[in-house]
Amino acid sequence: MKNIANQDINTKSGFFSLSGFITLIIGLLAGFVITYFATYPAKSKHKQELIKETRAGGYKFINPLIECDNYNPSETYNLAKLKKELSEYITEVKADGKVTHVSVYYRDLNNGPWIGINEHANYTPASLLKVPLLITILKKAQKETGFLKTNVTYAGPLDTNFRQNIGYESTLVKGHSYTIDQLLELMIVESDNDAKEMLGALISFDTVQKVIGEMGIDLSGKNFAEDFLSVKEYSSFFRILYNASYLDRDMSEKALYLLSRVRFNDGLPARLPKGITISHKFGERGYVDSPMKQLHDCGIVYLPGKPYLLCVMTKGEGFDRLVNVIADISEIVFSSITQNKSD
Repeated sequence: MKNIANQDINTKSGFFSLSGFITLIIGLLAGFVITYFATYPAKSKHKQELIKETRAGGYKFINPLIECDNYNPSETYNLAKLKKELSEYITEVKADGKVTHVSVYYRDLNNGPWIGINEHANYTPASLLKVPLLITILKKAQKETGFLKTNVTYAGPLDTNFRQNIGYESTLVKGHSYTIDQLLELMIVESDNDAKEMLGALISFDTVQKVIGEMGIDLSGKNFAEDFLSVKEYSSFFRILYNASYLDRDMSEKALYLLSRVRFNDGLPARLPKGITISHKFGERGYVDSPMKQLHDCGIVYLPGKPYLLCVMTKGEGFDRLVNVIADISEIVFSSITQNKSD
């Protein structure tokens, strides 16, 4: 009897130990679940705050989404490796005196991961502003049938102190009439400043600024005589054209087609394979009383299966040096993306 009693007590003791262990595990799991769901709304709110949405407005019942951008850059291994390589190159060329400032913005257009280097630094966009003017004209053409066929007479070369260092001689003939469509082509493909001024006379700067604002860039209160636009801000023009979220599909296609014919091939396209299509625009700025220059090139590289956006803005002495830096950066990015294209 004594042995049986002891065995019964030991069995009960083992039972209570096992059940206590199971109870402990259930308690821990329950605590985790309760804590997770208690903090879930706060975590969700935090993630939502990292997303910027740009909406059209102007309607009573709808508010069309123009662009959705994430604030945080990608942390994937391949993009982190690319950023490190670009950062090391930029450090090197700055140390050599080839450039004083460089900003880079890269974005995968398939699903949106991006990286930036000094992407919030401001520059003078110069001829880059021909892209929002192009978008403004095409937006007006959507509403006004036949607007692009309107004729405008060229009164002669503009009286301006601005001299374009990189570009082509205007083919406009004094006294001749040109359609707005022809002027758009000259402004973008040839970077013709007289064509730009003729188009600008048809559209007030306030209208252009309003369109820029509708695309998510706030220019109010900015001094346009100084550096005022960052590489990340400017890239939104190309993202919005690519997504056809501001202009309709036909007009977005037209804009990117014109940009694919830009004659300037010494920046982003310089060291890429000849068969790669690039829709891009350059901008350059020189100063009368300073050797400092600015040169930028931004656009979409239509790498088959993996199109991407690349925007590079630079400052330094000598356009030759700056254009080589842009070409080098473009080559580094292209090589990295093609090597990891299956990722």
